[in-house]
Amino acid sequence: MTRRIETDALRAALARLGIERLALSIHQPSFPASRDDVGHGAPASARGLDLLRFAASLGFTSVALGPAGITTRANRSPYDGTLFSRSPLALSPAALASEAWGGAVAPGLIDRIVQRFRGAEERVDYARAEAAMDAVLRALHAGLREKPGVAAAMEGRREAFRRASPWLAEEARFEAISAAIGHDDPTRWPASPPSDPGAATQFEIAQLAAAEQHHAFLREARALGLAVVADAQIGIGHRDRHLYRSLLLPGYAMGAPPSRTNPEGQPWEYPVLDPRQWGDGGAARRFVKRRFEALFAEHDGVRIDHPHGWVCPWVYRTGTPDPVLAVQRGARLFESPDLPDHPDLAAFSRVRPDQIDRGKPRFDDAWVTELTPAQVDAFASAFDVILEVARGAGRGPGDLIVEVLSTCPRPLGSVLERHGLGRFRVTQKARVEVEDDVYRSDNARPADWIMTGNHDTPPLAALSASFVKSGESRRRAAFLARRLGTTADERAAIEGRLASDAPALSEAMLAELFLGPARNALIFWVDLFGGTGVYNRPGVVSPDNWVMRVPPDFEAEYDRAIESGQAPSIARALALALHARGLDEGFEGAALARVLRGEAG
Repeated sequence: MTRRIETDALRAALARLGIERLALSIHQPSFPASRDDVGHGAPASARGLDLLRFAASLGFTSVALGPAGITTRANRSPYDGTLFSRSPLALSPAALASEAWGGAVAPGLIDRIVQRFRGAEERVDYARAEAAMDAVLRALHAGLREKPGVAAAMEGRREAFRRASPWLAEEARFEAISAAIGHDDPTRWPASPPSDPGAATQFEIAQLAAAEQHHAFLREARALGLAVVADAQIGIGHRDRHLYRSLLLPGYAMGAPPSRTNPEGQPWEYPVLDPRQWGDGGAARRFVKRRFEALFAEHDGVRIDHPHGWVCPWVYRTGTPDPVLAVQRGARLFESPDLPDHPDLAAFSRVRPDQIDRGKPRFDDAWVTELTPAQVDAFASAFDVILEVARGAGRGPGDLIVEVLSTCPRPLGSVLERHGLGRFRVTQKARVEVEDDVYRSDNARPADWIMTGNHDTPPLAALSASFVKSGESRRRAAFLARRLGTTADERAAIEGRLASDAPALSEAMLAELFLGPARNALIFWVDLFGGTGVYNRPGVVSPDNWVMRVPPDFEAEYDRAIESGQAPSIARALALALHARGLDEGFEGAALARVLRGEAG
């Protein structure tokens, strides 16, 4: 009963503060281990579903997942994974021994396989997970062969899945060739490669299982009042580069230009869709539409990774000996009407030479000085398709989480305005002494998404400690005191405490998310639990990236972290925000604040 009262209070406080969406951000590999764990998170596992219930109890309204595709052994980044198929590593083995699969594989056999590969549970072990899941899927495949009656009974499900998955046949063929040759690098395949039909069938079975487990997860989330948000990465991974190579622009790759976040830029090496195939009915346009139709059919919302890539992609020449130098000398695909070092881009320009400010760097937000309505239409073409698909699925602009970070070029800003879309406000990056800084919470708009950090930033607990050690906490404390305090004496007390108390600073930074004007807030799971490890160091391929997991005993771990001050309390942060907004007055407001502070039973 106590947890129910607390949950009701959390939701009431969010509503009182005008927070419409509170998302828990967690990638699939990070889900906690269940009894059938193989070294990789499984959202539809027993403990995965427990985490959903836990999130709902803390007042979250949605769960934002990471990209779900298959990654390579050379690069485990989910942002380099497949666009349509799902990684089988996120399967729950126990669910494959259920009646849904007709007893094709016995629970005891699954248990023996899992125990054979069992290991540490607080970090992802990709090699162990691949070996274990391959053994599980082989057992399931063999069981279906040995029980033709079960296989025949399942054929309807398999055929329906094939019809709903037009990408399946080509990906299954890719798997069959990779298995026969022994590697998945198509640039090294012979002209007429051999094929392993059994691998194709096993791949299809795995994809059917992954789709069905995702839908089970989706049903449970919706029953709890949680929306499930997909992540549409801008990158195209190695398999899809091969399968959809006819859609790609030769000679150029997409990257990140020099910016405040990455002064040197980042050569992502992502392919670029060929603009010549984008017109009405064009193959590239159809590809994008199919992709987002698949996402919206299976989720309640979508995070748009690096939306610049859809509106004004920064491109650079491929095949150069120094990719970093190449990306620094790159240009925007649609904003380069007459650049002598990129003459081939002139054919794709959507702006005139007289609309360029030559005194600014090419990557500057104001490189384009103005746009006509017709030009905005052209820049918005990809987002128009995305929103068309969203509306067809009963969704709208509010169901998109658009990752605009430190830069927002004029074309992108115009497209956001066209559709009423917000941007990211990552408060840990704010230069709080600069009044118009894009990351300051008080500069947000209602449609924006605000967060202390995300999967690419230092964790809040470690960051707050470093702020206190370096003295940065004094600037943060002064800014937060102005936002949280209601009187001069109160502001002075807040400032003094936050300047030297790292846990209090973390909690104040969490409370800042709820002060407005932004109506959408996101919390990365590491910050929820007060973790100090770095989930991903952007711009590098490292075995230490993408491996952190929620602890198996996460409920008790959360309580311990809150009690010790290692993790900020959402309840106490909401109480701080209510007070700062004057919403803890009157009988109802005061009673709500007492519950959140733990002063009422």
